[in-house]
Amino acid sequence: MTTLFEVRQDSLTSLGDGNTPPVPLARMGLPATLSKWDLFALAGRMFTVKQTTVGTPLTGSAAAAGGIVLTAPTVRFTVPTGITVFLRRFNLSYATLAGVDNEIAVIASRTDSYTSGGTALTPLNMMVDSAAPATSVTKCYHADSSAIVEAALTDVRALYQANIPLAFAAGESFWNTVVEWEDLIPIVGPASVLIFVSSKTTANTHYFSLDWAEVDTVNVKAG
Repeated sequence: MTTLFEVRQDSLTSLGDGNTPPVPLARMGLPATLSKWDLFALAGRMFTVKQTTVGTPLTGSAAAAGGIVLTAPTVRFTVPTGITVFLRRFNLSYATLAGVDNEIAVIASRTDSYTSGGTALTPLNMMVDSAAPATSVTKCYHADSSAIVEAALTDVRALYQANIPLAFAAGESFWNTVVEWEDLIPIVGPASVLIFVSSKTTANTHYFSLDWAEVDTVNVKAG
């Protein structure tokens, strides 16, 4: 069988400054392209974090008034000075959801607001390679067994919000979501990325993952 698409390897060359590289082409002449997220991943700049153990859910926040408390996130990390983060994907799956007024939010603020608490999570490079670069983000915690305390937040930007105004009984299908940010929304350090998974009265349990790209801020903006 004739191969219809094949990237021509002789067009994947490395050239010095001042030279224009040829465009990689498929066998039938169409250009072979990669998304910006593909390029970030191949450059070792895509990272991911999840609950500590696959199959073991985390406990969400329970607020007495049923509302999100901005100074008590469920998951958080700090973007340090000199680094810019672009969020890519947020996945949330509830294991139990007995409370009502269940609120979800992914936000970014303009300072490192972390004060105390939480259990450490380990962000990993999405490139499965022992030599892949380590993340530059810091203070990555979840509030499963130790509440996280943030200082007052500055310039809160909501990147995703949802509310589930009902509980699920045992045996019912629980609510799941995947949010993808296709556009590059810069979170320029110093900044905080905070996730809230809050339920009124009875704390939920859930699984989650969050993916993002990291670049040096000097490559994003001047000054």
